[in-house]
Amino acid sequence: MFAEERQRRIADLVSDTGRVNVTDLAHDFQITTETVRRDLAALERAGALQRVHGGAVAPRSHSLEEPAFDDREVHNLGQKTAIAHAALGLLRETMSISLDGGTTCAALSLAIAQESQERRSSEVPPRELRVVTNSLSVIDNLANVPGVEIFVLPGRFRPITRAVVGPQTIASIGEHHVDLALVGTNGLSPDGFSTPDHDEAATKSAFVQAGREVAVLADSAKFGAVSLVRFAPVDRVDYLITDAQPRPPLSDHLQNAKVEVITS
Repeated sequence: MFAEERQRRIADLVSDTGRVNVTDLAHDFQITTETVRRDLAALERAGALQRVHGGAVAPRSHSLEEPAFDDREVHNLGQKTAIAHAALGLLRETMSISLDGGTTCAALSLAIAQESQERRSSEVPPRELRVVTNSLSVIDNLANVPGVEIFVLPGRFRPITRAVVGPQTIASIGEHHVDLALVGTNGLSPDGFSTPDHDEAATKSAFVQAGREVAVLADSAKFGAVSLVRFAPVDRVDYLITDAQPRPPLSDHLQNAKVEVITS
């Protein structure tokens, strides 16, 4: 079993039971306790659980932890890549979009670049996209992609997310009305979508308000997690693009809010 699949199962166990034990996990997965502890450390960095003596429990109700971009980028990489390619299905041949500073949005920008190369090899015209972004990673990935015009937002740069935030960023986002706003999230619960930092949350809220339609990109490790600041209620989002179908009660809230769930 690959580490990503094992970690996903561990995260599911924590979500279902509220607590897991190192020794039990080592026996169930037939791995060493040292491997279990490495898995738990990776899941804790991603916000999926909180380590305690002898095991791990569900994350705190309002998490202040904000893993660094590099840590989040490599965690659940396979799921994020699959989610990014599923999100390509929402893109029209000509449209305006926004991409925020989330790692899954960065994965989507890379998928857009890869698709452009494939189209070029097949002599298919590229998509014509206008991309509004506050993410340095998105800018890097799309800088030389044919058909893509990038609008770089001003603001204060946060190294932990490789994105700009603040009043200038929010004001500039408010001057745009994109066809589709695509944002990442640290948490997804019946109460809505959340993130640990107030400035990041305000920026995400501005992206949501500026989108004619809104899609949230989130791997299933985010299900049930609640970070400090809510940036959007469930009923403000049109699409959830993820790697697994949510379970009740979250699935019930999404259905009642008419959120279309797209799985990779």
